[in-house]
Amino acid sequence: MAPDPMTYAPPTLFRGMMPILPTAITESGEVDEPSQRRLVQYCLKCGAAAIGHLGGASEFYKVSPRDRPKLIEIVVDEARGRVPVFIGVTATTSRIAVDYAKEAEALGADMLMAASPYMDVPDRAGMIEYYRSVAEAVAIPIIIQDTPTSDAVLTAELMWRLCQDLPNVRYAKVEGRRFLVKTAETMKLVGDSVQVIGGAGGRHLIHLLRLGVTAFMTGTEALDIHGGVVRAYLEGDEDRAARIYYEELLPYLMFYQEYNRELLKGMLHMRGIIDCPKVLAPASGPPMSDIERREFEWVLDRIGFKKRWPDIP
Repeated sequence: MAPDPMTYAPPTLFRGMMPILPTAITESGEVDEPSQRRLVQYCLKCGAAAIGHLGGASEFYKVSPRDRPKLIEIVVDEARGRVPVFIGVTATTSRIAVDYAKEAEALGADMLMAASPYMDVPDRAGMIEYYRSVAEAVAIPIIIQDTPTSDAVLTAELMWRLCQDLPNVRYAKVEGRRFLVKTAETMKLVGDSVQVIGGAGGRHLIHLLRLGVTAFMTGTEALDIHGGVVRAYLEGDEDRAARIYYEELLPYLMFYQEYNRELLKGMLHMRGIIDCPKVLAPASGPPMSDIERREFEWVLDRIGFKKRWPDIP
């Protein structure tokens, strides 16, 4: 059951990076536990404020029901309570999302993250019922995830209503279209009742910081760079934050935005954090061309990215 509204407390305020892990696999497509554990250690070493799994970057929609509990157990065990672990429960139906939510809570997740169904997107009334079903099934905090798919329905006003009606809805990741404007609108509406978290792979990271966002689910492929922007800004050095953003993050991000599935694991593999760079089958879209790959690696050399594990950050 959801917490009693009379016992509601403001959300824990996260400051820093809240990376969402990819799903590490072997060449044959099985879960690669040693690589998955190294991913957690890498995030901790980079100063992560929380660690997430089974979100979009995890290819949750291709993870088998057999592998979900194993992946949750690995991440919870490796984090060992040093930072909160949040688990994605997005599904095509409310019933499946509720089952995922109960499973994650039982396996030790500290929080959940839920986007709306990505097929047969519900209308406003359906959206309210979807989130109510998930929230009332568990007692742990919930992160609402806005996406381009849900953007038209999941407005700033509706997110505010959900946080008013559902006491364990404590966080909102705003990531739909015109997310910079929507972030500002949402923060104005929700005040201190919900923390708004940045995403979108790092686009507008510096501008979200200037709006007052303090936590980000971005940059797992280069957590040291994204985290460097955020740390500098939160320490009061806007000039240094802007320099890292414009000189180190944006140059590679132009390629990353086009090939994020391929490059997320590819960049982590390049640093020796995971053993296999493959995405879960089937891959979507053609891979980078040889020309794009050459220019991308030229950018990585220029920004000094190729520092290897365990020397990161």
